Amino acid sequence: MDIEFRDYGEHKIIAVSGEVDLYNVSDLKKALFSVTDGKYPSVVVDMKNVNYMDSSGIGALVAGQKKMKAHNGKFALINIHDDVLNILKLATLDKFFKIYEGEDELI
Repeated sequence: MDIEFRDYGEHKIIAVSGEVDLYNVSDLKKALFSVTDGKYPSVVVDMKNVNYMDSSGIGALVAGQKKMKAHNGKFALINIHDDVLNILKLATLDKFFKIYEGEDELI
């Protein structure tokens, strides 16, 4: 899994690539927690290149969302692969997260 950070207006975007699973989820958690401490008003996880995510990855996203809410920040997901979106829908987490199709919808 690869993780890159970029700015898009007021949003800090975390672009994740590859599979997110129990073996590498600590890298995702570290990346999320480094930007969800109130420094940024909005954190967005770009999942365009994530084609697999297990429950540990979903748990990391939930933790990131909760941490942002604790700092009165916004948290969203963009460019979600259909397979990952289906997992979120099965767990009804598609209602928990703010989900956008792409960066253009963030403005």
